[in-house]
Amino acid sequence: MQKIDIKNKDIINLLNNFSNWFEILDKSKIKILGKQDKKDYYTREKYFKSINQKNHIGFPEIAHGVDLGKSESTSIDLRDRIRKIDEEFNNILSAKHCAVKMYYPKGGYMGWHNNHNASGYNILFSYTKNGNGYFRYKDPITLKTVTMHDSPGWTGKVGYYGSLKEKDKLYWHCARAYEDRLTLGFVIPNKNFWEMMIEDIESE
Repeated sequence: MQKIDIKNKDIINLLNNFSNWFEILDKSKIKILGKQDKKDYYTREKYFKSINQKNHIGFPEIAHGVDLGKSESTSIDLRDRIRKIDEEFNNILSAKHCAVKMYYPKGGYMGWHNNHNASGYNILFSYTKNGNGYFRYKDPITLKTVTMHDSPGWTGKVGYYGSLKEKDKLYWHCARAYEDRLTLGFVIPNKNFWEMMIEDIESE
């Protein structure tokens, strides 16, 4: 996973409009799922080593937060606004579907997982007001742990999630929030199209 610079003014405006709207949103309308983790256990090495990696399902087995795209977790008016994200990104990047629209409250997290069941090239946009959060991953070859700390505002990351047939590309990762955190994630099956999207994002 590597960071990219978000320079496209249309994308910057789209992202800022979304985070500005979210900042003033009544969060009581959102049903937060999963249990809290006050000791940061589920994003640490001890939890990673406890996972049955051979039979891991791909998706996170434990988290505290909510995918805003899931209808059972949000109010009707909030869902209407969330649906517009797909339309707006489709207009700018021709990305037809934002695979995940994750909200982590303060103390939220997503435990170690590898998304082998949703393999492909990905683009992640994450937002924290003050930069109090991180994305953590294992180098697929060395299994060395790398932590990418958030910066205030929106940050962009790109990478590849391998399938079970690509043992050298399995991508274990997790995330943690010490304040409200948003993540918009796109999975793109075609490498050339993914590269063009990155070029658009980094173009002023």
